[in-house]
Amino acid sequence: MAVDTANRLQGREFEIVIVIHPLSGRRDATAFHLEAGRLCVLASRHRQACIFVARKGITDLLDSHPSTDPVHLSVEAKFPDGWEANQVIMTKLAGLQRLQHSAR
Repeated sequence: MAVDTANRLQGREFEIVIVIHPLSGRRDATAFHLEAGRLCVLASRHRQACIFVARKGITDLLDSHPSTDPVHLSVEAKFPDGWEANQVIMTKLAGLQRLQHSAR
């Protein structure tokens, strides 16, 4: 068993990973906590299962702190936008939660 940060888990794998969402317990959504690479590492270190633990209201927090990265037309983004990556993850998790409740 290992308990560590996303930065130090880079390159490692585990059978089961329990992830505490980076915005859990936050009142704001800083660039550090929204960084897409960190979220990717947290969501991809498992072999068998990944369990996300998150507090209620993260999507509201994201909505109240929209992305401030500039958008340039006709220029492909080099890296995924962290705000958008968090929105996608939360939408996917909400969909899985709905499936789990409807299966009961």
